[in-house]
Order: sequence, then C-alpha cells, then structure tokens
Amino acid sequence: MAYVFDFSAQIIDVTTPQVDVVVQDLVNEIRVQEASALGMAFPKIADATGKDDLGGGVRTGITLTLQPDWQLRFWLGNYTASITGGNLVGGLNNNPIAYTAGVQVRLVQSAASTLVSGGSALTTEEHNKLMSGLDVTVPAAVWDEVVANHQIDGSTGKMIKDIKTKATLASLKN
Repeated sequence: MAYVFDFSAQIIDVTTPQVDVVVQDLVNEIRVQEASALGMAFPKIADATGKDDLGGGVRTGITLTLQPDWQLRFWLGNYTASITGGNLVGGLNNNPIAYTAGVQVRLVQSAASTLVSGGSALTTEEHNKLMSGLDVTVPAAVWDEVVANHQIDGSTGKMIKDIKTKATLASLKN
C-alpha cells in the first residue's frame, strides 16, 4: 500500500520512498479505505469529480477535494514531490498538503484539464478539411476588386461605389 490513513488525525501519509502521487491512484486508495471496516466508522475522506465525456474520446480531468480537516503528508526528507494527473484541492484551511520539513511539493493543476484517449483528437480527413480553408481567397461575387468599375450586383465593391455615387450626387445638389 502506498498510503497509510490516520482517521483520527485525518492525515494520509505517503509511504517512503514514493515521491509522485497520481490523483486517480489516490482516489482509488481513498475509496478502498472509506469502504473498509475502519473507514465505515468515520465520515468520508474526499469527493472526486470529473471524467465527464466530451465526445470523441475526450474527457474532463479529475478533481479530488479532500474534506476540510484531511491532508496529504509526504515522508520526511530533502526532495521534491509531485502531484499530477488531476487537481487536488480542499483539506485543512483549504490546503490539501501537510507540511513536512525539507519537502517541496509540486502540485500540477489545471482549470480546464482534459484527457484525450485513442490517439489524435482529429482524423486525417478532419485535419485536412480543417486546414484546407486557411488560404481561401474571397470570391469575386463578394468583392470584385479586379473589375475597375465595380458592376457585379450584390458585391461589396458595387455597394461602396453606389454609396459614393449617391454621396457625390447629394453634394452636387447642395
């Protein structure tokens, strides 16, 4: 077991020499402990949300929220620990990490994390379709800049010419 749960002190101790915590692994272990005979005698440890299906093999990331008095504590030493694979929040005074002398904890979080599975999010056909429109020229029926007298009905050039003509006629009447 990578974690030791102290239900009375509300501490989850990371066992030596583990320095990396993956949020999903921690969620799994919390659920095992909550379902144990000892865990059933205490309130829940945490809530977890996320992994919502956005379609196409894309899911939102996971957020683990420790209950107000629970914290994760790394073993004593002089090293940098990492928490990855989702968000870890909550805990005692909204701090999910308990202080341990000599340990720096790198908590990698994301406000809009997603999990993409199954390779590329786009098929080759979708990629080519998306990229094909990047160098499109504006059709002549919309803007007839090559025609000096702008005579194509409904084109932007013709409308601008008509506005200019009307303005010139109005100024002549004054």
